[in-house]
Amino acid sequence: MRLFVLVGCGALVTPAAAAESLQIQGVTGFLSEYELSASVSGQSSNWGTEELSGLLNVKHVGLCTHDGPNEMLGQLKIQFAGLSHRMTATLSFDGRECTYRGFLSESASGAMTCTGNLNLPVRLWAK
Repeated sequence: MRLFVLVGCGALVTPAAAAESLQIQGVTGFLSEYELSASVSGQSSNWGTEELSGLLNVKHVGLCTHDGPNEMLGQLKIQFAGLSHRMTATLSFDGRECTYRGFLSESASGAMTCTGNLNLPVRLWAK
């Protein structure tokens, strides 16, 4: 949340940053075969940017077999810029780094671009 203090006739943004915390859920994969979950926290800056980060858990929930572990740990970083509802999320797991630019909404799906020219569908939302 952004904290505003009214002073006289003008509004100033306070230099003190407010702490934020979110529980993030999501799915990725061509058949939504991976569940994503993370608890992220961070700070709001006085320039209108919020940066949150935390541990990411990626769990295979698909019916088909696959190569690799059924559960992976990684890192999730989310940045909200200005008053826009758009965000940039960086997901690091299984030796890959993926970037998603879009909305934090259960109904909004998009694609994340990963290292190795891999593009995966993704949906992320706050719980």
